[in-house]
Amino acid sequence: MSAGNLMMNVSQLYSLKGRIGRREFVLTQIGVFMGAYFGTFLLIVIGGAGYASMTGVRGVWEAVVNTIGVLSVLNALWLSLAAAVKRCHDRGLSGWMLLFAMPPVIGQLWLFLSLVASRGVDRGNAYGSPVSAADLSPTPVVA
Repeated sequence: MSAGNLMMNVSQLYSLKGRIGRREFVLTQIGVFMGAYFGTFLLIVIGGAGYASMTGVRGVWEAVVNTIGVLSVLNALWLSLAAAVKRCHDRGLSGWMLLFAMPPVIGQLWLFLSLVASRGVDRGNAYGSPVSAADLSPTPVVA
């Protein structure tokens, strides 16, 4: 993969436009979770796990560690949201449909069934042409 293709793919991660299949959605969510988990672990180690006085992380450096933490969380949230919006587009839904995921239990059940368990629209829609990459499975999980 050339550097130009890699940069194009990275910029697509942050975009709210287009469509992605179930496999790319799931792998993106796993990658975001793993990156956030590893990054949080590193920030806890660097920050001294709450004992800043013992590690010498004070003042400006404490602010730097906190700023990096906030920026990392915002980055992870944006990547996860962008993937979910593009997955909604693949299903022929607006990204605003993600607001249905807000109610506890029922919202998360809808989110899983709609974005992970259901296939995308096989034809082009207002959000682009169908995803040509291999999907999680050739048949729909939920009828």
